[in-house]
Amino acid sequence: MYLFFLVFLIFISICLNFLILLQPGKGTSDMMHSNTFSNIKLFNSFRSNSFAINIIGLCSGLFLIISLILCNINDKKINSSLFEDHNNEKELNFKKNKILNTEIPR
Repeated sequence: MYLFFLVFLIFISICLNFLILLQPGKGTSDMMHSNTFSNIKLFNSFRSNSFAINIIGLCSGLFLIISLILCNINDKKINSSLFEDHNNEKELNFKKNKILNTEIPR
């Protein structure tokens, strides 16, 4: 399960990198003119709902969710191993004390 989520996270991160790098550039010609109309046009172009932007949003959401799942699984593995070691240590101490506290018959 952990390995599946890890491989899926790597796949999603590679897809995100390619999708973001393959975005077409806006160019500097829109930013050269400082009149109001071109600035409004520039800021409205950021809100366009293209297919690539929706896919990037979906992949970034999946990346976040899978990262949280992997952190949760890893945290449970670490905590369970700590508790197991602590319980084993208590049992060993109890056995040592039991052996050391035995009375020698006279």
